Amino acid sequence: MEEKHNNATPQRPEGARPLDANLIPINIEKFVTQIKNEEAYDKNGKNAITVFKSENITITIVALKANEVIHPGKAENCDIITLQILAGQISFSSGDTELQIGEKELLTIHQQLSFNATAKTDTICLLTVVR
Repeated sequence: MEEKHNNATPQRPEGARPLDANLIPINIEKFVTQIKNEEAYDKNGKNAITVFKSENITITIVALKANEVIHPGKAENCDIITLQILAGQISFSSGDTELQIGEKELLTIHQQLSFNATAKTDTICLLTVVR
């Protein structure tokens, strides 16, 4: 397997880190601290970092301030999305269905389903996209 790494960016100048390899330990708390301390979180009310990305799966840690929204990606060619709440609470709605998803809960969503997910409190979640 060929390892894949990201490149340093102006927002994240610390350099490359593995995104796909045989084994990648992911320190969630370290990444949460990082994204909450970046300018984008204060400026936009949300920030995220992809911690794993292969041909079939992308895992992203997302930090949202209260009232910020996660929208389904239009360009994502995927089958299933999972949203695991690590801290906080999300109000999820799709059609006639409304749910409150709280800390340590997991929601699975078929991509063709139109939805809205709004942070009710400052929230940290793990978003997984399966293609």
